[in-house]
Amino acid sequence: MAKFAERLDLALNKRSFTGAQVAAALTEAGIPITRAYVSQLRTGKQTNPTLQVLRALAASLQVSVGWLVGEDYVESGTVDDLQLRAGGIGLTASGLSEESMAVLRGVIELARQAEGLPEHPEPAMEIPDAAAPLREPMRQALGERLRSLRLASQLSPEKVETALGKGSVAVEAIEEGRLAPAPATVERLLTLYGVSPMPAREYVLSLARGERELEWYDSDWVPVWLATTCAIDARASVIRTYHTHFVPPLLQTETYALAAIAAMDMGSFRQTTADAAVDILVARQKLIGSPGGPVVWAVMDEGVLLRSIATPQVMLDQLDRLIEYTKRPNISLHIVPMEDPAYVPRTGPFTLWRFPEAFEPDIACSHALEADELITDAVIVEAYHQAFAKLSVTTTTRDETLDLLYSHRERLSRAPANEIIREH
Repeated sequence: MAKFAERLDLALNKRSFTGAQVAAALTEAGIPITRAYVSQLRTGKQTNPTLQVLRALAASLQVSVGWLVGEDYVESGTVDDLQLRAGGIGLTASGLSEESMAVLRGVIELARQAEGLPEHPEPAMEIPDAAAPLREPMRQALGERLRSLRLASQLSPEKVETALGKGSVAVEAIEEGRLAPAPATVERLLTLYGVSPMPAREYVLSLARGERELEWYDSDWVPVWLATTCAIDARASVIRTYHTHFVPPLLQTETYALAAIAAMDMGSFRQTTADAAVDILVARQKLIGSPGGPVVWAVMDEGVLLRSIATPQVMLDQLDRLIEYTKRPNISLHIVPMEDPAYVPRTGPFTLWRFPEAFEPDIACSHALEADELITDAVIVEAYHQAFAKLSVTTTTRDETLDLLYSHRERLSRAPANEIIREH
């Protein structure tokens, strides 16, 4: 089905359809498939679509099933076949006089009436002729991403070209944005560069396919792993997050975030500066305040409020931010009490994303010391969901959360006045 993947990609590009649009159209028509499944069909990772899916894809892309699966001719009796035969008749009639052509047209009209066909045949199906080229900004963004991944894997352009076969890929031209590689080529490069998490691969491939507009996180100053997280945030309808050492990042103030990054010794913010990491965080936070933004359900240990990682004023500002967020309808903040907690999961901090498309699987992320690990295995993701569900029913209610936040704010406000200096 290699030709099927190529032709599906070709048709999607020519029709200017994204995988998400096609998935939504088919799902609405009663054939539930996900954007991820369309992506896998497009890249050849899935090779066994049902006949129902094939027919629906062909209909939505305005091509025949035969063409889509790689055939140059289709079964006898179809409209496409009749059009091919008509083309053959036209060639045979070449050179006939006008009188003979008039007779021939009359015979064809009578034959169409006898067959119950419409007076005028439908126009021939437009076969996609070539993939639409990526626009220059998209080529540059893709090239920058692939360059950073190659450098991280410590491979030279020469080694990459040798590994993939001489002449099969022009690494420097791709990285400079002068050449748009096929998605299949990008797949091979990602594998060579050791990019295994599916969400990260999908993020880079979305650039290769040109199936969306460029976003702020596509800039080269945002590391690929963080850009992947931002892209997931942007698609999510619900974000569930649990943190044990620091305030959940989506709820942090800028000054608290800088202090948290310093306390972590930048371990999990590799490939970027502290200031850049905070800029990324602030941009991510705009999402939860935007119309139609995701619902955020955050749980954190009470020890986070007792851990003074910055000046009392920074901590007071952070508490004020948490109080403000707790009152928002789309944010639900809960705290695991220090005294007699009913449940404490064995795992460390983690985040779960759920998406508006019912058939798109959830994604989990384990926030480890050195790096975040994106998890798509359904069994493991479900285990995280169960842990979060237990946390949700054993932590503070919204009113109890507010009482606890006000209590800690009062405690901090009693700090010596010279320690509480608002930082500008």
